[in-house]
Amino acid sequence: MAHDLLIKNGQIFNPLKKNFQRADMSVSGGKISRIAPALGGEQAGETLDASGLILTPGLIDLHVHIFHRVHRISINPRDLVPRGGTTTLVDGGSSGAGNFDAFREFILSRSDLNLLAFLNISLFGQIFDLQIPGVPSMNEYEDLRLVNVTETIKCIEQNRDFIVGVKVRAIHGLTNVTPICAAVEAGEETGLPVMVHTAPPPLSVGQYFPLLRSGDILTHIYHPSPGGLLDRHGKIRADYREARERGVLMEVGLDRWHTDFEVLKRGMGEGFSPDIISTDVTRFNVDPLVRDVLYTASKIMAAGMPLPDALAAMTLNPARAMKRPELAELKEGGPANITVLELLRKDVTFVDFFNQSMKGKEQLVCRWLINKGKVLKEKPPTEKETRSV
Repeated sequence: MAHDLLIKNGQIFNPLKKNFQRADMSVSGGKISRIAPALGGEQAGETLDASGLILTPGLIDLHVHIFHRVHRISINPRDLVPRGGTTTLVDGGSSGAGNFDAFREFILSRSDLNLLAFLNISLFGQIFDLQIPGVPSMNEYEDLRLVNVTETIKCIEQNRDFIVGVKVRAIHGLTNVTPICAAVEAGEETGLPVMVHTAPPPLSVGQYFPLLRSGDILTHIYHPSPGGLLDRHGKIRADYREARERGVLMEVGLDRWHTDFEVLKRGMGEGFSPDIISTDVTRFNVDPLVRDVLYTASKIMAAGMPLPDALAAMTLNPARAMKRPELAELKEGGPANITVLELLRKDVTFVDFFNQSMKGKEQLVCRWLINKGKVLKEKPPTEKETRSV
């Protein structure tokens, strides 16, 4: 039997079981045609030798900003692949009901990638994030007339193929919980999760954490803000533990000042690891700090997260959070969205926004990215390093 693509000798990662199994995989017509211990004698238009490499479902970055050219800080999604190994990118509230039609028509629907979105509870999303020197920005909730539950629900119902949740920012300066209550109401009415941006007071986490439901998502969990993850004794704040016990999901949302390595290491040391690894990448933080979800995952691993947990946090966990578990499957007859990873054994020093460093012994990189059966890139190693799973 002839195939379009044959991937030989890979270690296939099962996100559900968090284990690896050596097998061959063939691809035909954009679908996975066969998975077997050995596909001997098979013919293919292209063959990749994945000896010592890891095959995962196409990685998911659950928090990016890709409303390119409208939301000033958003990045062109093409700039994030294939280096990041992502076949699914999820916008974190750049648009709202008032401008989502443009986002859908000009960005989401025109990409070969799987682009999805959280819809901001504010009608125009985060387009006020100008970041122009000398021009003050405003947040999207300064005028509460823009917080509109009815229009948000209407937009979601008309765009369920692209919208996977509701976004709200408990942004510094927010003086009341009205936007958060509105987002939760919209999420309740549509059956979708709410992603909440955490930031310094005036709103304390004790004011809005109790509003969140099982399956809702807290992003920027390692923010160094007062009232954040760590209390004044350096211990995990009870509000965070209680939220997690209720089923609220914890997401990295690395960004720049939203992640402090000391908070990250203390949090991980206290057993508070993220459910979802994500970047909150924009065109202002992509280089050299954030880069992509694999570079972010390498930082989390340096802080103590095991490799299988890190891979699940970029596949199964975000897929479940969006109620799209099929995105985290590699199976015969399923779409051929496959990330081929190499775990480089090397000394690496990571640096955060606050110029704090963290040493690591390994780094995940994308060797090949297969999107809808097409190999987007081959990335040969730049130096001789051992491979390991």
